[in-house]
Amino acid sequence: MMVLIILIIALSALVLVLYLYRRRDRAAGYTPYIEGLVALLEKNDSVAMKKLQEAVNTDSDLVDAYVRLGDLYRKKGDVSRAIQIHQSLTVRPTLKKHEEKRIYYALVEDLFAMSRHNKAVAFLKEILKIDKKDTRARELILKIYEDMESYGDCIALYEEGHFKKKSDRRHAYYYAALAHNKLRTMPDVEPEEEKEAVNLLKKALRISPDSLSALYYFGKYYEQKGDLKRAREYYGKIMRLHPQHAFMIINAFEKVMYELDLFDEIFPIYEQIFTDDPKNFTVGVALANLYEKKNDKEQMQEIYRKLTDVFPESILPKLRQIRMSVDDNQVIDTVIQVERAVYQKNLTCSNCGHSISKFSLLCPKCGSLESLLPSLS
Repeated sequence: MMVLIILIIALSALVLVLYLYRRRDRAAGYTPYIEGLVALLEKNDSVAMKKLQEAVNTDSDLVDAYVRLGDLYRKKGDVSRAIQIHQSLTVRPTLKKHEEKRIYYALVEDLFAMSRHNKAVAFLKEILKIDKKDTRARELILKIYEDMESYGDCIALYEEGHFKKKSDRRHAYYYAALAHNKLRTMPDVEPEEEKEAVNLLKKALRISPDSLSALYYFGKYYEQKGDLKRAREYYGKIMRLHPQHAFMIINAFEKVMYELDLFDEIFPIYEQIFTDDPKNFTVGVALANLYEKKNDKEQMQEIYRKLTDVFPESILPKLRQIRMSVDDNQVIDTVIQVERAVYQKNLTCSNCGHSISKFSLLCPKCGSLESLLPSLS
């Protein structure tokens, strides 16, 4: 009995000593940790790294210090070291949920820095296992799927129903874009694949009957098939429902109308659009070009005058007016060359202001749908 009592006292003393020693270690670890946080606030990364490293060497339970240290390595460009630090934290059994999420988000940032977006999806899904209501993780996964053009995955994720601000237009876009990917090999696409793609486009229009993306891809599909009447139907809907996006199809629309011997019907369509919206630069210029082909210089001059009034800083209408006011062929040729140089059809996102030269239905920077419109020189 006495031996048992002595053993219990010895064990209790050992626990007490370890506890006091651990508290002393924690206190010793917190001092450089706090100094590291201060250095971060002062944007002194080198001092912050030194102090945070000292803190974790003293107290390995300082999860926040580890995460911040890994972030600093990533910022420094040593992403492999950042991943090593952050990954080592994931195996700890005593982590709280908020700590786990933070570690996985740090790993996501590490993988983004290495352009390994597909791998980042796995960690974002781990975050959703911890917290299925985490909106940020779900939106990041969707953005990655969009960037990778994995529209089937976009559809599956979107239809889970966890997005508070769900958009029928975006939902329809995923079906239309998936169909477009299947039809890219036209005319060599397999019949079953073609049928599936057409059904996807129909599904897109059931979700959103005025879907710009579905109308656009349907028009392109029928034009490639040689069914010009159907192509005209869908291009005409874009002109009517989305006149600000006429720039997407204006050349194809004119070609289809010409081949259907309906070219004269373009005039009232363009005139109505330009009357309703004098800021529609693309349609205004296209209408002026039509009048130029008809040698109706008076109407052409009137359109360029209106465009100059609406866009006083734009060079193109002024150049066109100069070209029409001279008879010297050499001068005219020079002006035409200048026109081609300045009329860069860049697109600017109406949501974030990002500019690109290649057409896209999604802004590559902010992900806004159908927000890219022509910017003027």
